[in-house]
Amino acid sequence: MPIAPVYLNGMISATPEISALKVSDDNKAALIQSNTENTIEREAEDHANQVVSKDDVNNDQAGYNASEEGSNKYAGDGGRNRQKKKEFGKVVTKKQGGFNITV
Repeated sequence: MPIAPVYLNGMISATPEISALKVSDDNKAALIQSNTENTIEREAEDHANQVVSKDDVNNDQAGYNASEEGSNKYAGDGGRNRQKKKEFGKVVTKKQGGFNITV
């Protein structure tokens, strides 16, 4: 929204005040962008200088033992016991065509 003398408090203000407000309003987007860039750069530097800890620290307590069964076994049977659809009474016409060559 443009700032004009009439929009400001419903009365005509001095021109220098209006021009100062307009300049600050125009520079607002650039200031926000600059602050955002500085924040992102600061966070990137912090992450580069800090040690990142693992999320799952208790993974060593799993206890690997060859005599015990693991947790990553496939539970399916590969479809061996799946019910097969039986279609009776369906007529399928075979395609006519082809050729035979005898020498």
